[in-house]
Amino acid sequence: MAQATIAILGGAGNTGRRLARLLARAGGYDLRLMGRNKASVDDAAARIAAETGATLIGVRADSSDRAGLLAALSGADLVVSATSATRDAPTVASVALQLGIDYFDIHLSSAAKWRALRTIEPDIVRRGLQFVSDGGFHPGLPAAMIRRLSTTVDLTHAPVYASFSVDWSRLSFGPGAADDFVDELREMDPSAFRDGRWLRSWRNARDFDFGPPQGRQQTIAMGIEELRSLPDRLPHLRDTGFYISGFGPVIDYVALPATMLATMLPPLRRFAASAFFAALKHWTRHDEWTVLVCDGRGTRDGLPVAARLRISHGDSYELTAIAAAACVLEMTGGERRPGLLPQGLYVDPGVFLGNLGSMGVGVEETAEPV
Repeated sequence: MAQATIAILGGAGNTGRRLARLLARAGGYDLRLMGRNKASVDDAAARIAAETGATLIGVRADSSDRAGLLAALSGADLVVSATSATRDAPTVASVALQLGIDYFDIHLSSAAKWRALRTIEPDIVRRGLQFVSDGGFHPGLPAAMIRRLSTTVDLTHAPVYASFSVDWSRLSFGPGAADDFVDELREMDPSAFRDGRWLRSWRNARDFDFGPPQGRQQTIAMGIEELRSLPDRLPHLRDTGFYISGFGPVIDYVALPATMLATMLPPLRRFAASAFFAALKHWTRHDEWTVLVCDGRGTRDGLPVAARLRISHGDSYELTAIAAAACVLEMTGGERRPGLLPQGLYVDPGVFLGNLGSMGVGVEETAEPV
């Protein structure tokens, strides 16, 4: 797809503008940065154009406004939904389908979002479109990591552990972002595949040693769509899941439970969400890291093997954008793979990890006899 036109909803946001910058550097794209605040997307487009020499424009668009999206996305080849509003994904996807353009989102893995996407899947396939959801690094990386290790090892165990720290005090968020964030936390699904079956329980928690400087941390299971079909794809697999560490003791055991309770009362909902963001800015660490480790076990040529894939980067938002950019490169630069898939199952693991490495992500893979 030469000189593809890509529209990025949330193009002035924390992830959207990073993604736009990466795609501008890659070259070969006309980029439309879209958002509700025209001045913000114009400013982001102008800054990135000045840095890279790429063609970018700002366009006012609201991801909840179907009529506005139909006009704003006309002539695009791919729309990327990089807003915080997961609830708007079905609207954006249906507009993309109507216009006959490809779709990609970097929202969290929401059951409601996937139900909506599944209802239009037959039409996506019929029209030969590529619809990729759950992009970024969580979700987005775990299934790709497991699939990569499975190319050399018959995996029986392949949990993926993640630890990240964000300096929330340096970030700014648009109106409604706090509400969206808390909604996503409330919908978290603590499911993991253990002993050959899926179990949904808040007891799906494990300690994992990430090595220095993160050390040993407690993690909890976070169910994501991309892992659901892996036991069918990898017949030896008996144990998998995505396990993520928390925000820190004050947030995990005080601020978060209080916020969850307060959001059940409509008059307190908006205050609770804003207060939670304020707590993140005040009570979390200011150093930053992101580490994901697939801690695999299995066999190779009949012999037991321990396999490990570690991915790391100093900036969680940048890693999200890099992973999304790597997926977009495959969606626009290679053989088309029509259908509806999560990013972790859409990408070619070898190509994908190679692209991550070329954009500054640490990728370390080992496999040793036990």
